[in-house]
Amino acid sequence: MSDFPVLNFQDFISFVDGRLITDSLKVAAVHGKRHDSLLLLIRKRIVEAGEWAFHNFVECSYEKGGRSWPMFTMTKDGYAFLVGRMTGKLAVQHQIAYIVAFGSMEAYIENQASGIRYRIDRNELEEKDSFRRGSVHGRGLRVRQLEAPVLKIEHDALTAKLQPYLPMFDAPESVQ
Repeated sequence: MSDFPVLNFQDFISFVDGRLITDSLKVAAVHGKRHDSLLLLIRKRIVEAGEWAFHNFVECSYEKGGRSWPMFTMTKDGYAFLVGRMTGKLAVQHQIAYIVAFGSMEAYIENQASGIRYRIDRNELEEKDSFRRGSVHGRGLRVRQLEAPVLKIEHDALTAKLQPYLPMFDAPESVQ
């Protein structure tokens, strides 16, 4: 399996509205296909798939040369369904690399969220312990007054990190 190209999953996969997606411009670039030919294949596959396709493909557009051009975004399942019709060694290599890339992105997001959840739990325990110490005696109360805002800020920052920012990447210039 070492003969297929390693793709940087962040170049091809985006995290939008809680879903991992890619788009037809990126798929065309990866597979060395003309975008207009790929659009025809996508439309054909959507007709074949019926209702299922509406959950995995979304038609949208991009701007180039002052005009609006059609394109599709698709989920991991939509991508796998689409490239199932592509043939040749290059298509198979990219299909495998893309499936691995989607899996890597899923693992990255899960690991990121798990680590932050652990830190949130630890932060909440520290906050409870601080409250307990503060309620025992006056000096502890003063310590509690100093610790509470710091712990609150840390908790809020960790909670904000729970939803990672994954930038949308524009299509490569060669595709546009």
